[in-house]
Amino acid sequence: MKKQIIWFLILILIASSPSGLLAQQVFSLDSCISMALQTNKDILAAQHQQKKYEYEKRALRGYYFPEINVQATDIYSTLDGGVLIDIASPIGTLVAQQMNERVPWLINKNMQQRIANSLTNRLSPFNPVIDYKIGNVLITGIHLTQPLYMGGKIRAGHRMGTLGVKMAALNETLTSEQTVVAVHEAYNLLVKAKEMRLVALKYDSLLVQLTKDVQSALRNGMVSHNEEMKVMVKKSEAELKLRQAENGIRLARMNLCQIIGLPTNTAIDVETDNNDFIENIPYSQKDSIMGRTEYQLLELKSQLAEQQVKLETSNFLPQLGLVANGALIDGLGIDGKKVLHFKPAFNVGVSLKIPITHGNQARNKIRAAKEEAARQRLEQASLNEKMALELQQQTNNVEEAQLELAMRQRNLEQCDENLRVSRKAYSVGYETLSELLTAQLLWQQAYAELVESRYQLKSKVVKWRKAAGRLFY
Repeated sequence: MKKQIIWFLILILIASSPSGLLAQQVFSLDSCISMALQTNKDILAAQHQQKKYEYEKRALRGYYFPEINVQATDIYSTLDGGVLIDIASPIGTLVAQQMNERVPWLINKNMQQRIANSLTNRLSPFNPVIDYKIGNVLITGIHLTQPLYMGGKIRAGHRMGTLGVKMAALNETLTSEQTVVAVHEAYNLLVKAKEMRLVALKYDSLLVQLTKDVQSALRNGMVSHNEEMKVMVKKSEAELKLRQAENGIRLARMNLCQIIGLPTNTAIDVETDNNDFIENIPYSQKDSIMGRTEYQLLELKSQLAEQQVKLETSNFLPQLGLVANGALIDGLGIDGKKVLHFKPAFNVGVSLKIPITHGNQARNKIRAAKEEAARQRLEQASLNEKMALELQQQTNNVEEAQLELAMRQRNLEQCDENLRVSRKAYSVGYETLSELLTAQLLWQQAYAELVESRYQLKSKVVKWRKAAGRLFY
């Protein structure tokens, strides 16, 4: 990455120097793709999204483990007062009951009650009063919660997190594929513009030579001034085509720089590849859409919708959990003395929750999730059919482009021969200047059409590779 940055800065310095155009950096298609994948902001954003889903998946995994919390509470209260302890009533009742049991013939039930009331009244002045004061109370504790069974909610959530990570990775791949296709288009467009400039130069050179021949013949009185004007008109048209080709190169170069992350005014060049595109196209009628990123994304979306059904269903099932608490309590004064000196306490229990009804809310959510899953499956089937149709269409386009390129090559060969014969015939006076100009124009058009056919074939092969899921193969 550091080497890439250093090289990038050097390239900018070269491009900004007066001799920048003379020191153009030549890029291959692979190097352009590599730079675009490293600098494309959409790809970088997709990478951050994938990391986000990865962290969310790890967070969901935490539900398998117990949740432990430590809590401390310090309370100060001015509440105080006294509590009267009634000891007279129990003593009076007990003594009267004992007397009734021992001498029942003397102490009956009515007399027992009178004796109890009398003793209670006599002993009531001796009832003690306990003073209390809340003051400062400190409670510290640790709480543990362990889900045992949540109706499948944790498992479904973790599965959805896993699917989210896979979908984020596929989204990054899809963005990369779109970037690669854009680089192919921009790169081939610049190659095409360079070849169009070459066509314009060759056509212009033919007219330059013809202009010299006509002017020489005019000086010798062999042709009229009108013949010279015909050549000059064609020469002006050739100069216009050359200027258009140079402007096309400039725009194509700026477009490629923008896609691969370079300043648009950077002076770059690309390798021109004129290989035969007819025999080396790796396509097959047996290719399917199963390798496409979009196909895999649709499958994951359907699986995600099915997991959502399980998640909503879990809210309608019993939920079982283990709960444990431990605490230390300090404070609470009684009769001027602290009662609790960091008194430990511990409890453990099992929590069971069984949903009964909530206005059929859970049931309707389950139905809605099932409808969404069914819709997603139908959408997947529909889009798969469209992708299969697109693949067949792109296959047909490649076949047609191959045939067109072969036809354009034969047409150029014929125009080459026609131009050779026409020039020879014109030199001996068997053809007119207009016929020679027509032959040159037909040659230029055939050459330009061949260049366009090469570009179209390259473009259609890239689109076919993407439709067949073979862009990176």
